[in-house]
Amino acid sequence: MKKNIITYGALLILAACNPEVRSIEKKDCCARKEEVAANPRALPSQSIFQIPDTFETQDGLPRTLSMFAGRPTVVGMVFTHCGYACPRLTTDMKNIADSLHARGDEINFLLVSFDTKRDTPARLKVFAKELELDEKWTLLHGNKDAVRTLSILLNVQYEEDTDGNFAHSNIISVLDKEGVLQYSKEGLEADHSETIGMIRQMIAAN
Repeated sequence: MKKNIITYGALLILAACNPEVRSIEKKDCCARKEEVAANPRALPSQSIFQIPDTFETQDGLPRTLSMFAGRPTVVGMVFTHCGYACPRLTTDMKNIADSLHARGDEINFLLVSFDTKRDTPARLKVFAKELELDEKWTLLHGNKDAVRTLSILLNVQYEEDTDGNFAHSNIISVLDKEGVLQYSKEGLEADHSETIGMIRQMIAAN
């Protein structure tokens, strides 16, 4: 079912006022993506891709979220020192990817780390290798404000404990090609048949 989200502008005000809030085509397509990356204002006001912060990939490359526009995007938030839930959530996302048989130019798979201190690009690269994530996957490291803002927009709750680990929601989110949240599913080893069906429709529409 389609989820309604507050506009990006309103959420930025919320995040600024209270940073501890926890509730949280082919050729034409490429041209559209370049336009959006250069001009984020071309995106709808509800687009999560409007977050202006620059993240770093597991390869140390700078990325803004608007650079992922133009194709559906599946997002999970994790941290690599997580003992069970995060590898399990990543495996759930891998199962979705395997069911879709989608190419990298058809869909984005993003993992964004809560751990702004330890999850450097180098550490994310190790995690990607450990979980056998292929070229469809991008792992992102960002600053605290960027990660908190994204978590609010995705309704992902998290809290750091005294050991530097995180208690957090286990949510897989699906964004359309313009970065608008269309669907999310919470829980580990959940039934993602509806998730897969929605993504297939989005790929076909592209």
